[in-house]
Amino acid sequence: MSLSLLHTFTGHTDKCWATSIHPKFPLLATVSGDRSCRVYNLETKRLIAVLDDDSHSKTLSSVEWKPTGDFPSLAIGSFDSTISIWGNEEAILEDEESWTLMAIIEGHENEIKGVSWSHDGVYLASCSRDKSIWIWEADDNNEEFECVFVVQEHTQDVKHVTWHQHENVLASSSYDDTVKLFKQDDYDEDDWVNVADLTGHEGTVWSSDFEKKGERVTRLCSSSDDGTIRIWKHLHLADEQPSIDTKLPSTIKADTTQDVWELETVLPLIHHGPIYSVAWGENGYIASVGSDGRIVVYKELNSKEWQIVVSQSHSHGVYEINNVKWYGDRLVTAGDDGLVKLWELAL
Repeated sequence: MSLSLLHTFTGHTDKCWATSIHPKFPLLATVSGDRSCRVYNLETKRLIAVLDDDSHSKTLSSVEWKPTGDFPSLAIGSFDSTISIWGNEEAILEDEESWTLMAIIEGHENEIKGVSWSHDGVYLASCSRDKSIWIWEADDNNEEFECVFVVQEHTQDVKHVTWHQHENVLASSSYDDTVKLFKQDDYDEDDWVNVADLTGHEGTVWSSDFEKKGERVTRLCSSSDDGTIRIWKHLHLADEQPSIDTKLPSTIKADTTQDVWELETVLPLIHHGPIYSVAWGENGYIASVGSDGRIVVYKELNSKEWQIVVSQSHSHGVYEINNVKWYGDRLVTAGDDGLVKLWELAL
């Protein structure tokens, strides 16, 4: 199995921190320390728009396309503690003038580290250096956002948030070395409950991603400053009971308001340093990137064993890689060199 470079998207003049690929349209959004968001057509590789109208005064740290709607819209998180919502209400996506600023969301006290939309587009989650996660409810026009709940379960910066692709389950990753999972309360839809704490990492958890197989929440991968990627399994208690493996340290909370998770395995160690981003593709493969500039792809052999099938060093020269996303069987990476690269994975 090999990785080949298909295209390099240029234009950012500072570190590129995050990317997002639209689930329906062939659109790629990238954000950078240069305070701009660049939108590209992934089919033609053309630059469609540069969203940089001074909406933000500091680094743009995170971006995500809303998964629903007839026309594309996206959320951008910034170190200035605000979120901007942009949209295109024209059928011709190549027209830069048709992209408009729809809303500015305020509430966090410090830098925003991550943003993520729920699968139905109803909720937007944001996380911050202020240790909190805010859950916003959006109207159909993406013009009004109401904060419906503030989560303050983490004891340190919250680095990343991501929703499950079919259920309203939110995973958060933190400087406190944990991943926490949250669900909407069964009896009070305005309340969100911390249903699981996944512990065992020995450093900041930078990123997590749900398995894309099936409609139920089954597994989650997480990457950390400790150089490991861990696979966590959600146990549906009607089906099975947790197994005990003394070699894999983990903490499981379980009561009437808790889900039961166990640490299934740790992926083969190969990264030297923090792993900043991890992505679980629909093809079943997991990709990771980090401070060592290496792109790694893992293939599952069985529930306890994974194999490294790609390990490519110097993928962004001497620079760190901050983000990785799957685009079918292709990968998109973003680095400190300000470049965004599209890779072909020969399976």
